[in-house]
Amino acid sequence: MMKYHLRGRPHDPVAMFKTLLFKEMRQLSSRRKLVESLKRDSFWLRKCGFQNPPSHNSFSDFVDRVGADATEQLFYYLVGRIKELKSVGELIAVDSTSLKGYAHFWKNRVCSDPDAKWGYSPTTKWVFGYKVHMAVDAESELPLAFTVTPANIYDSKEYSKILEILTQKGIQPKIVLADAGYDSKENYRLALKHGAIPIIAINRRNLKKKNTRDFERDLPVQRNTELWKTLYRKRSSAERVISRLKEELALKDLKVRGLDNVRIHVAFSLIAMVTVALVAFKTGNGSKATSVNSFRF
Repeated sequence: MMKYHLRGRPHDPVAMFKTLLFKEMRQLSSRRKLVESLKRDSFWLRKCGFQNPPSHNSFSDFVDRVGADATEQLFYYLVGRIKELKSVGELIAVDSTSLKGYAHFWKNRVCSDPDAKWGYSPTTKWVFGYKVHMAVDAESELPLAFTVTPANIYDSKEYSKILEILTQKGIQPKIVLADAGYDSKENYRLALKHGAIPIIAINRRNLKKKNTRDFERDLPVQRNTELWKTLYRKRSSAERVISRLKEELALKDLKVRGLDNVRIHVAFSLIAMVTVALVAFKTGNGSKATSVNSFRF
């Protein structure tokens, strides 16, 4: 296998990648803490493929060379492997979460992360940083597609991109679940265009205009029916996935700046999650596919 060379030392890219997954599984908030952990624990140092721990700069240079696009492609490759073992993607829940930026404002008001922006979140109020937009399989509670934007990008704006990514990856949802942040006539039409039934909560601000809900008369599943309510309750699957990413992996520990670096950070958290699921399915432990703690070493 080709070696990744840095500062005159050869590093196996597989070992580098395994170690970055180790960081996620151990909920280490930074690459410096990752290196410190490896120095203390020779067992996992060797398991990751090293005799001596690389410097934290080695990991930074490694992910820079790999890049955000390739890291995201690896996530979708793993999703594809899961699709070979389990049917996913028919019932989709779409949601987003904010990430507080790793940024500072200096006295001259120049921000250390020019890509980060102010955005509003119903749960955390105003956040300066980024937002992760995600499509989750509501049955298996596994992430299937995502985008990362500055925090000022509205959920509804990324909705079309998420559906397009699912289509590109060969995933054809039959039903799309979303909260009131996605409530617009355009988003209903987009779901129908992609062959999916939209189940979206009402945004009360949209009720101020007359006849704004007339288009719902022709929807395959009518609002407030028992079927609509049963389906919509499954939207909470996206919230549980986001919670696990933040509380059981290292998603919330953002210690990098710049949109591409944040994309890589998010992708590694998602890769760790779907890797756990893939191992669970391949070893006959499908019931533990969403249990990160079961595979935490």
